[in-house]
Amino acid sequence: MIMNLRKKPIVIVGSGFAGINAALNLKKFNLNIPIIIADSQSSFIFKPLLYEALSGEIKSWEVAPDLEAIFSNSGVTFLNNELCEVDFCKNILKFKDNLEIEYEYLVLSTGSSHNSFSIKGVDEFCYFFNDINDLNKLKVFLDKESNSLTKENLFIIGAGPSGIELACKLSDLYAHKFNIQIIEKSREILSKNKVFNREEAEKALKKRDIKILFNTTVDEITENEIQIIDQSCKKNKLVHSGIIWTAGVKPNLPRIKNDVFKSFGKLVINEYLQMKEFNNVFALGDISTLEGAEPLPKTAQVAMQQGKHAASNLNLLINKKELLPFEFKDNGEMISLGLGEASISALGITLSGKFAFELRRLIYASKMPIFEKSFKSAASWLIDKKSFFSKIIINS
Repeated sequence: MIMNLRKKPIVIVGSGFAGINAALNLKKFNLNIPIIIADSQSSFIFKPLLYEALSGEIKSWEVAPDLEAIFSNSGVTFLNNELCEVDFCKNILKFKDNLEIEYEYLVLSTGSSHNSFSIKGVDEFCYFFNDINDLNKLKVFLDKESNSLTKENLFIIGAGPSGIELACKLSDLYAHKFNIQIIEKSREILSKNKVFNREEAEKALKKRDIKILFNTTVDEITENEIQIIDQSCKKNKLVHSGIIWTAGVKPNLPRIKNDVFKSFGKLVINEYLQMKEFNNVFALGDISTLEGAEPLPKTAQVAMQQGKHAASNLNLLINKKELLPFEFKDNGEMISLGLGEASISALGITLSGKFAFELRRLIYASKMPIFEKSFKSAASWLIDKKSFFSKIIINS
């Protein structure tokens, strides 16, 4: 079945931070071209706040707003369907249910999924933390009644931001039930993050007595054991009750019918965010890598900036004007470090503790993909924290 449209549309595949920002910014240019955004999921996942949804510090609507609601009255058509194949030469997208769409311009922003690195047992026996389904499965496990008289071993694989944020949250919530340990292949935590946030995270882990096995890799996972290899290449088996995998991600690409340039599984793009071989196709976020440049961080702010820039360059391309190169502006980073605590290192300012947590929440609330949601979320937060800020003002 071919979707009949009067004009071939701009199609955006993927409704994460990059896709949503591309769609909503494109609409501002009034291009008189249909805009379709497609995704197999029905909700947008605001992943930076997923940890607070797990702990119950925020409400679920703040993390997973409905995509139909986001794009209602926006002039952008939302298609809830899964892309199966793309033919860049013929400008055709093939979705499930035999749906085909011929596009004029394409923005691919399909994100990433967990990378098990072909380690036996990861997919079968680990929990993940990428969306609401993962959150719900993990929550069921964590809240399951236990007959054990001693603490059960809960391992988190990976000491990047996801692993550290989960470890601190879960320790504050379940320290009575689990002995939480982190397994990290390198010699330090948060190796790609700001020094201040790394130091604050180290303090947070020490305060919670969370053990980290550095220079250690996972060799195999079974239902009750995890086999590790330490820095001396010695294999050991550890008993576990649960494992959360945060050790890495891989590009989530559809089947591509054509030969294209890739680097480590990612589509190679130029400085304008276009694919090298097809200048009517833009590839954003975790599925792309800039040719000849250092890899960009896998963060929401990169995706948001790329989405906005791709929209601007699409407008220039359609109007036959010179495109502008993308330049990432590092606005800093924020990390949750347990219940009601966080660390911020941004634009020369460093902040930690409870105030950092509240400021982080407000900043993220303002980044919701539509104004009404942003305003509602921020207003809800301000009402909840009125007494908190009153104390700060009185004591200042």
